[in-house]
Amino acid sequence: MLMPTNNRRNLILVTIDAWRADFVATHAGVPLCPALSAIDDRTVRFDHFYANGPWTTPPLVSIFTGQSPAQHQAFYEWSAPREGGPGLAARLAQAGYAVPNLCYLNRVGGYQNLGYDPTTSPGYPRGPEDDTLIAAMREHRNRREPFFLWYHYKFVHLPYWAKEPYRRQMGIDEGAIPERLRESVCTGFVVPRQQAHLLPEDRELVQRLYAAGVLEMNDFLYRVLEELCRGDLLERTSLVLTADHGEELLDHGHVGHASTAHHAILNEEVLRVPLLIADGRVKGPRTVATRVQGMDLFSTMLSLAGVGASQSENENGDAGVGVCEGGVAPVDLSPVVLDEGSPLPAEDRVFYFHSARMGYLTPRSQEGQVIEAISDGRTKYIAEQYEVPRELRYDLVNDPEEQNPLVAQDEEMASARARLAEVRAALLGQFGSV
Repeated sequence: MLMPTNNRRNLILVTIDAWRADFVATHAGVPLCPALSAIDDRTVRFDHFYANGPWTTPPLVSIFTGQSPAQHQAFYEWSAPREGGPGLAARLAQAGYAVPNLCYLNRVGGYQNLGYDPTTSPGYPRGPEDDTLIAAMREHRNRREPFFLWYHYKFVHLPYWAKEPYRRQMGIDEGAIPERLRESVCTGFVVPRQQAHLLPEDRELVQRLYAAGVLEMNDFLYRVLEELCRGDLLERTSLVLTADHGEELLDHGHVGHASTAHHAILNEEVLRVPLLIADGRVKGPRTVATRVQGMDLFSTMLSLAGVGASQSENENGDAGVGVCEGGVAPVDLSPVVLDEGSPLPAEDRVFYFHSARMGYLTPRSQEGQVIEAISDGRTKYIAEQYEVPRELRYDLVNDPEEQNPLVAQDEEMASARARLAEVRAALLGQFGSV
């Protein structure tokens, strides 16, 4: 079991649904997240943080377990992490933390065995004004035991239809919105690629509609950060702000992500997401450019909270932080957060990504239709196993937006295919198939 140290800290994890890394600062000249200025001098930003999958469950379970989707295999509506495996909420509860259940997702099978009782999960949030997290912060801020609060903000997700003041700030003329967008991105929680016919010229307006949702989310962050900065709570708390996955905004011909598009892709726009860690021990704003990934956050948050794994867990790797051959192991980022001079993770670490074809909505008839990718930051190899299998390779240095797949010789594809198999085997070899 985990044992508390003498310096336990509160921990708050806020995950934003479908928030892209390039929609944090500004869009079309409009500041999107000015609320973050309240914690700038205590924040470390990671500019190249990658979700381990393109829809909600797999990357969030990776955060909560320190495991790759290849290991936890919670990538269908009917699958869940194994019983007795690592779970962030369970570990912190064992260490004496208050771990209230604030997230509606914990009712879903994919989130079982992480430390929450599904029968205590709240209902779907009422809207962007939902105050569940703020109420919990107020309830627990003066209690003796430390707390772990996880809240999932839903409303950057489709449909892209923020309230009118936010649309107005983004310069959106409601009367000029084409009917094809009104009937899809403006109203649909799901916009299947096979049914919605969007045009390249829609991209600017789609991005403005999406940015209006980020502006609305900023007001939610403002309320949360106002509570965090009241009194000495920030000095006793580590805040991790990130996203479950990104969002395609006509970057490759469509919008959304695996579950909403009914067609998973593994391009940068759905994988690269924001990561900001605010901590009272951080002095001065700092940005880290080195690539990091979602499964790094399990050990990072435990360390920031002052809760360490026992010797037996360190030895057997059950907590997801053991050494894994192939350079694919998660990394504890807390030294980087707390000490500017700490060594950075290797830039060429291999990241593995996975998705079922339709994400959460994948039917059992399509079980086995998956997409996988590996990337070392310089190149990416993507293997689709749909009706017609397809392989793609990208040069991320010279083609960061992945618009021009490399024309590869057969032996190059064979080498990339073999490397994917090696990475998958290395991950499964460390933890075992679920």
